[in-house]
This record gives sequence, structure tokens and C-alpha cells, in this order.
Amino acid sequence: MRWQALRVSGPLREIAQNVAAGPIPLAAAHAADGLQKLLGVIAARQNPPPDDVDRLAGPVTDELRAAREALSHALSNVGNYSD
Repeated sequence: MRWQALRVSGPLREIAQNVAAGPIPLAAAHAADGLQKLLGVIAARQNPPPDDVDRLAGPVTDELRAAREALSHALSNVGNYSD
């Protein structure tokens, strides 16, 4: 799934460069980025060694914040479209 999210985000960003395309392709690209970040967190932290749990807390938090930001951008783009 992570590879598929990466695969679609590039073309969506290219489509979003065209103003006539509207905000939906950009929102979809943001959503794909957020999904990719979430899947990356899940994949990297499925079975961490006990010694790594505390060390991974900071990077996990940063990645989750980045995913939240990407998904928030997606929602705001869609929200702006419906107004």
C-alpha cells in the first residue's frame, strides 16, 4: 500500500499544478502523502526491540504530526472546494 500511495502522489501533484484542475487533485496528493507517512510509521514500528521503544518515540511523533498535517491540508482543500 505504501508503494501505491507513493506512486499516485507524484502524478496527482503534476495534475494539481494546472489551476483548471481545481483543488481535488491537490487534496488527493496530500491524502496520499499522509497515508504514506502513516504506513511508514506502522511498518517501521511493528516489532521494535525493547531498547528502541524510547528512542523511537520522538521520530514517531514527528512522523505522525507530518501525516496529520498532510491530511489536514487535504481536508482544507476539499473544504475550500465545497464552499
